[in-house]
Amino acid sequence: MCNYERSFRSSLGFTNQEKLKKYFKATDFVVVNWDKINQCNARLKEICEKINRTISSDIQIADIDEFTNKINEAFVIMRDNNIFPRLNNQGRNPDDVYYNWMRGYLICEMFIPAIARIFGIPEENILHTGQDDLTNLETFARAATADLEIITVDNERIRLEMQAGYTGTNDIKRSKILEAISKKQNDNINTYVVHIDVFNGKAAIIDISNADDSRLNYHKAFENTDVLTINPEWFVWKLANPLPELNTVITSI
Repeated sequence: MCNYERSFRSSLGFTNQEKLKKYFKATDFVVVNWDKINQCNARLKEICEKINRTISSDIQIADIDEFTNKINEAFVIMRDNNIFPRLNNQGRNPDDVYYNWMRGYLICEMFIPAIARIFGIPEENILHTGQDDLTNLETFARAATADLEIITVDNERIRLEMQAGYTGTNDIKRSKILEAISKKQNDNINTYVVHIDVFNGKAAIIDISNADDSRLNYHKAFENTDVLTINPEWFVWKLANPLPELNTVITSI
């Protein structure tokens, strides 16, 4: 009987039972809510403008309108490459996946000039190393690799894992820490987490290169992921205050 049932479902064009169930219930459709995405784009622009007005004048973006053009540029690339209908990570709606990715992307880009200044390097010494590719769904995914790499004045390579917090809850994924430990052991490259907490107006720069994974207190977060809570005391950089010296804000774990 089991072989018959499997054969019957196969004749319908389905070898996966869950896909057939969704087909019968018509829950397999992915509908892109373009109206909501347009609203998301407007909100993202507003967020950038509000943050830029609030942070210290020495790290503000001079032309915020030019900066927020990145939103439309990314949107057009993704729309023209038919990326939106396939953005359904863990069953989430495409507009939610898009908004969360774009929000993180913009915060990262917004603070690149400040990061260059705090590390005492020109902006061209900051390289993008993340695996996000707006034209290719296969690489439009979360990865354990850092987002940026900087070349210091001493020609030292440092990888920066860019993160942003929007609710006051700030964590580091264990996968990021394990990747950093491996990078240090195999390539002698340090990795810093740069976590921008825009909810509280603070930032933390955390050296995770030499972390002792066995001694860290992880807990389970969304999607059953192991994460380390960032200690509030590590948020030394106050975004509304003048840019601090690098050696006063780095925390090592």
